[in-house]
Parts: sequence; C-alpha cells; structure tokens
Amino acid sequence: MAQDSVRRLIGAGFIDYLGGGLFLAFSAVYFTQVVGLTAPQVGLGLGLSGLVALVVVVPLGQLADRVGVRRALVVAHLVRAAATLGYATAGGWWSALPAMIVVTVADQSVAAWTQALVAELTSGAERVRVMAKYRTAVNVAISVAGPLGGLAVGLRSPSALRWLLAIAAFAYVLVATLLASMRLAPLRRPEHRRRRLAAFRDRRLVRLAAIDTVLQLWTPVLNLGFPLWLTGHTDAGIGWTGLLYGLATVLCVLLQWPIARLTATVGRARAGQAAAGLALAAACAVFAAAAHTRGHLTPSTFAVAVTLLTLGELLAVAAAWTLSYALAPRDHRAEFLSAFAMGRAVSRYVLGPVLVTAALATIGVWTWALLAALFLIAALAATTVKIEPAPVHAV
Repeated sequence: MAQDSVRRLIGAGFIDYLGGGLFLAFSAVYFTQVVGLTAPQVGLGLGLSGLVALVVVVPLGQLADRVGVRRALVVAHLVRAAATLGYATAGGWWSALPAMIVVTVADQSVAAWTQALVAELTSGAERVRVMAKYRTAVNVAISVAGPLGGLAVGLRSPSALRWLLAIAAFAYVLVATLLASMRLAPLRRPEHRRRRLAAFRDRRLVRLAAIDTVLQLWTPVLNLGFPLWLTGHTDAGIGWTGLLYGLATVLCVLLQWPIARLTATVGRARAGQAAAGLALAAACAVFAAAAHTRGHLTPSTFAVAVTLLTLGELLAVAAAWTLSYALAPRDHRAEFLSAFAMGRAVSRYVLGPVLVTAALATIGVWTWALLAALFLIAALAATTVKIEPAPVHAV
C-alpha cells in the first residue's frame, strides 16, 4: 500500500511541476503583455505575496497536522487550480494580486506538506530516498515544461496563453485527484496540543533554518545572478544561458539520488550542509573569475561555476530533508516543516532576489565576494549545531 502511494505521489509531483513549469515559462510575459502590468508591479505583487505566505504558512501547517496532510494537500491543489484560473480574468494589478497571494501561499504550503506526507508513507532514510526520487521527477517535468511554455510565448497569442493557464489548472486538479486516491492508514490525531508557533521555540530548528536560508541563496544566484552576470559582464552570447541551465538540470537528474544517499543520516547531513556552503562559495569565486575570461574560455568557466553551484544546491537540499525530518515531531510535522521552509522562502522569493540584483547593480564583481562570504559563514555555522542523530537505516 505504501509503495503504491509513493508511486502516486511521485507521479503527482511530475504532473504538478509539468503544469507549474508551463506557467512559470510564460508568467512574466502573461503578466506584462496580457494582464497589462509593469515589471515593477509584477515584482511588488510577488513580493507582497511572499510576505503573506511567510505569515500564514506555519498556522496553516498546524491546521494540516490536525486535519491530515494528505487532505490538506488535496485542498491546496484545488485552491491553486482555482487561483490559476483567476489569472485568466485579471485585468490589472488589483485584480491579479489576490490570485498571486493565493497561488504563492498554496505553493509554499504544498512543498512542506508534501515532505510531511512522505514521512507518513515511509520511515528512516527511506524518506530522503523518496524525496530524491520526487525531486528528480520534478526536474524532469520542469525540463519538459520550460521549452513548451517558451513555444507558447513565441506565438504571442493571449488566447493561447490563457489556454495554457487552463492546462496548468487542470494539472493541479489531476494532482489533487491522485492524492485523494491514496489509501493511507487512519489519521492519527496529535496526542497533545502545542503552544502557538511552538516550532519557533525550538532553537535547533531556528539555527538550522537560518543556515538553510543562506544556502538557499543558490536559487536567486542561478535564476538571476548567473544570467545577469553572463549577459552584462562577459562577451558570451545569451544563447549560452539556455545551454548552461540545461547542464544544471542534467546534473540534478543524475546526481540527486547519489547525493541524497550521502546525506541520509544526521551526522552526514550536517557535513553536507558545510560542504554545500564550500561548493557555493567556490562557485561564486569562479563566477567572478569568468568576467576576466575571453572567447571560448568564458562559457567553459561558467560551466565550471554552474557545476559547483548545482553541487552545492543538491547537497543543501538533501541535507535539509534529513535535518528537518530529524527535528519535526511526528504529531506536528507539517507545522515544523513549514517553519523550516520559511527561511527558504525568504531566501528564494523575498530578500534573495533583491540582494542579488541590487548588489550586481551597485558593487558589480564584489557581489560574488559578498555571497561567497555568506556561504562560508553558513558552512562554518553548520558544524556548530548539535543534533542527536535519529535512528535510521542505511539507504
């Protein structure tokens, strides 16, 4: 029963990110050319949505613990579907903002609740193995959805983009259906009620989440810093951007499972966080060096930097799974995992993009020194947090 549910969950993850990847590929064009927003309005809307998500994801996690994470996930995906369709009727900033907020809150909740559901379906190091399979399926889905969304953008047809919105919404409904069809053990109610925001009173969780927040800066570095640096500060053509993204995707698909095995215990996960910080700092050094290269050496240097960045990403993500599972009490997993993921949201969607873009615009190459210093501090901090290893079986 559990294995069948795991397969359904991985399949649901593929469909989820196939639909979500389609939307991400054309979202900027849709908001600006169809809804009629300016780029600053899009950024403001997404930033406000991220802030709302930070406020509500932990209380929603507590609710998910009470009603069951599978049931909460089904509702969240249906809500995502409805909000995605809401974009089709948006005609300005104020009409698009509610949909942005709902989609962002649902997205942030779904990530933590999916991890909590994996914990219900499996045990020990098997959880990290399943999460690695899940993320591999996600990366494959994104690699398929991105080009398809790009083709739709090339049509420059508002009606075609609205049809893609409908397809993305249908994907979320299909995911909800798959999750609802799972056969799980009866819901085990929490034995006792924790104090409000109890997760934030766990100092180990707060410290590890802070370290993870810094390490998760790899996301704005990959999505913003790397392409801005390549196109604005080197002589490499913009065409290299897509090829280097492809390199990162291939590495994720090939290496996520082996690296997850390396970080499947608490002790190795702590070492994995430290190694992630070192790899990310090294990537920043190579990005800085790329500005001083010419000709074919430039894309080769960027390939080394992207490889190091992806290695740091995979180590940080896999280590975070193991450590967050070790800290999350069985009866309150959704709450604790949602709290742990808050730092990730700050880094990826709120402060991270602002830090990376503003630094590149003002201090240029010194941005990479600043980021490298942050990653090195996180690597050092990862060695100081004490956690009693949870009993796990070898993967």
